[in-house]
Amino acid sequence: MNRLLSHLGPPMRALRGVFGNRAITRMQVAFLLFNVAEPAMWIAILVYAYDQGGTGAVGFVSILLLVPAGLLAPVAAALGDRSARDRVVRLGYLAQAVTTAIVAVALVADAPPALVYVLTMLSGITYTTGRPNHHALLPSLARSPEEVAASNSVSSLVEGLGATIGAIIAAALAAAGAGAVFAVASALLFVAVVLTLGVRAARGATRQGRFRPWSLATDALEGLATIVRTRAPRLLVAIAAILAVATGAIGVLMVPLAIDTLGLGDPGVGYLSTMSSVGLFVGAGVSVAFAARRRLAGAILGSAIGFALGGVLFGFVGSALTAAIVAIVYGAAITMMDVLGRTLLQRTTSDEVLTRVFGAVEALWLLGYAVGAAIAPPLDAVVGLRLAFVLAGSAMAVAGTVAFAGLRRIDDAAVVPERQLTLLAGIPMFAPLPRVDLERIARQLDLIATPAGTEVIRQGDVGDRFYVVEAGEFEILRDGERIDVTGEGGYFGEIALLHDVPRTATVRAITDGTVWALDQEEFLATVTGLPQAESAAHAISAERLRTHAVEGGLEG
Repeated sequence: MNRLLSHLGPPMRALRGVFGNRAITRMQVAFLLFNVAEPAMWIAILVYAYDQGGTGAVGFVSILLLVPAGLLAPVAAALGDRSARDRVVRLGYLAQAVTTAIVAVALVADAPPALVYVLTMLSGITYTTGRPNHHALLPSLARSPEEVAASNSVSSLVEGLGATIGAIIAAALAAAGAGAVFAVASALLFVAVVLTLGVRAARGATRQGRFRPWSLATDALEGLATIVRTRAPRLLVAIAAILAVATGAIGVLMVPLAIDTLGLGDPGVGYLSTMSSVGLFVGAGVSVAFAARRRLAGAILGSAIGFALGGVLFGFVGSALTAAIVAIVYGAAITMMDVLGRTLLQRTTSDEVLTRVFGAVEALWLLGYAVGAAIAPPLDAVVGLRLAFVLAGSAMAVAGTVAFAGLRRIDDAAVVPERQLTLLAGIPMFAPLPRVDLERIARQLDLIATPAGTEVIRQGDVGDRFYVVEAGEFEILRDGERIDVTGEGGYFGEIALLHDVPRTATVRAITDGTVWALDQEEFLATVTGLPQAESAAHAISAERLRTHAVEGGLEG
């Protein structure tokens, strides 16, 4: 019972964090509506395409929607760093609502399919602004470290819930036609726009600068270059690419499975998608326990096998019930692969290029899905639906097995430094950071031995590092007079870095000890990158300046 309660604790704290902050609550509800509209629109247009031209039309439309979106995804993700993020999210939802409404009008007016497809492609491009900018906005809305963590947790659950509701809407409105689904999706997105009107992010949370499209393109290319030349990201992204191709193929093959093999008609596509979305929701919950583990290779391999099992069994289902069970397993495995792979990528990629790498990953995912969608129709025609499912599903098991040794090596290089994490979490300026950011900083720390009498920093010197005490005692001297003593868990050196001034005090080891050192560039990038962390750092600095001024000294 106690173990069960311990597992229920984090979700309950997450819910309290979300509903305790009005701005975050409004953004999460808006994000839920976005995640309802996106899959509903996607399912509706695939069913429409199948009615127009069969499996081949489904594959063609999938490519038409995914390729342009994939090419522009890195640029869309970078917009949040070029303008106020609340404004980017709001305008993104508005663009989605308007373009989705235009497609709805075209469908209801019985416009030519070619025009419908082009309009849907343009609408799909606007959807690329939704997910990355939502995740970038949330930290600047949080009022405490707990709310930052809660917001991230709830967002994952919202995505799964939204996908489930969206699939249900698509199934329920299948008889009314794709135009009705698009109309409902547009209405939901307009509501999302209204919800964001009262939300204002801290302007310090975004990087201001002149917008240059070619600079964004350069950033995207740099993200791809990092993937190509670095072993860990290269392997992880290769696995993600295979997952995207397999998922794209299975997504197209599920249309004839539902309509023809199972005899469920157009609503059957929404039914299977709903069950897959339930699996996504289940996988999001299960992945929370696995993502916190030190080693993820085994969990990733298990998820790959689970995906393969679901994909293969699709080829052998004979009833709606068995198809639903398989779809839930399949959906849960997709989420597990996504969350675990993303976590390991965060652990092994430099923060300097992490955003660009994720932009490139999103693009590769969409393009890989498009490739899978293109392969599915000829695969179905040549080997039949059952064997097509077997080949698409088993590809993931083969990929996971072949990559397992490499994943274990990545695990070995990415072991979480628990001691450093504990020390950093106890420092107010680092406490607001998400765990993945704390892990990244912890790996940047250098351990330095400090025999008794060592001057770690000297008053008047240029500041270039921040220090955290691992062991030993240290005295803080101002003009040769002791003004304070610090020990294990203490920290010093932030004033010179934050204010760009010489060291304001000397810190000398009283006993033999050790300290962890963090370079100035990494310290400033981390502390100034999140408003709560920057606020805490300046509050600490101001308090030390005030306290030590009274005592006749300042800490460096």
